[in-house]
Amino acid sequence: MITIKGGTSARCAALTKGELYVALLYNTSPHAQSVDVTVVWSNDVPPGRVTLQSTTNDQGPAGMIFVSGEDTEFLTLSIGVGSTATVEALMVSVSMPANTNGITAETLPADGQFHSFPKFTRYCAVPPEGWSALTVQNLSTQFISVQMRREAAVVRVNRSGPTPLYDGQLSKFGKTAKSKNVVQLETSGQSTFTDDRVKGNGTRWVWISADSTQNSSDAKIALQSLSFIRSLVATSAQGLSRLFRGAPD
Repeated sequence: MITIKGGTSARCAALTKGELYVALLYNTSPHAQSVDVTVVWSNDVPPGRVTLQSTTNDQGPAGMIFVSGEDTEFLTLSIGVGSTATVEALMVSVSMPANTNGITAETLPADGQFHSFPKFTRYCAVPPEGWSALTVQNLSTQFISVQMRREAAVVRVNRSGPTPLYDGQLSKFGKTAKSKNVVQLETSGQSTFTDDRVKGNGTRWVWISADSTQNSSDAKIALQSLSFIRSLVATSAQGLSRLFRGAPD
């Protein structure tokens, strides 16, 4: 976690080739104002710009900037000279942040139980072999979270309204991040969002809350192993079959 102020820059270097990253940017300015952030990811391509929506007292959701180590080795974020704005930035991938100061970093067990999912909470897991279901729930308000794998990401919005993200909230830089199906947006008008396509193959998955403190306060997340359940059912059925075959008439 790092704070960027007017006239300063933050740089994340040595990005791993082939790994997808998201920079989460929170507008923490003391007064209501939007923030223009300059984005440099290439020494050949001119800088880009993203605008974080106006908010006060850190009440807004995160702006999301996606880049891939396939296209660049660094990402630099800057706020212009003279700006009174402040931004908190956090770089996330399957291997980052290496320094978890300022956030809660936990392992998400495949226990089929809900776990709290507040702001600045990052869960990671290597799902068990076979299929699992990932459930994100927020009963009170719209909620944004990000799921990261090494080469792909999903931005999920629970209880989505007509405009799930503000204009420019999700940005992609570089050919890889802009490629089809690398960064996907999934929205639902429901409080509970379940994805039963989590395939365990020995790789790490990461989930992080990307919303404000108030929108994340009631959020929950759960991982349930479906293949393990089917295995138990099959084993039980085989046991019952043997039991009845061995029973006297």
